[in-house]
Amino acid sequence: MLAKQTNYTNLRQNLASILDEAIEDRGVIIVSRSGKEDVAILATSELSSMIETLHLLKSPANAKKLFAAMERAEALRDIKVESQSLEQLLQELTVDE
Repeated sequence: MLAKQTNYTNLRQNLASILDEAIEDRGVIIVSRSGKEDVAILATSELSSMIETLHLLKSPANAKKLFAAMERAEALRDIKVESQSLEQLLQELTVDE
């Protein structure tokens, strides 16, 4: 995820559109301020996702399991699966409605 940059003056003049852009693009916008530390703007759902990911990866055992699952999913990505209707699936599983 590449961050976009703006300055404090531009942020003040275009606050609503910059906030909308952060939500629509799901990206980070870095606001530079003269003589002060820069600040990042991002959608709260993106921040929550990052925090959850960091929490899940905190445990080495859990991280190992997650990465193994990602590798299995990647290996299956190119496999073509024929779509089925609900009726076909129920018949295949011999489930009575």
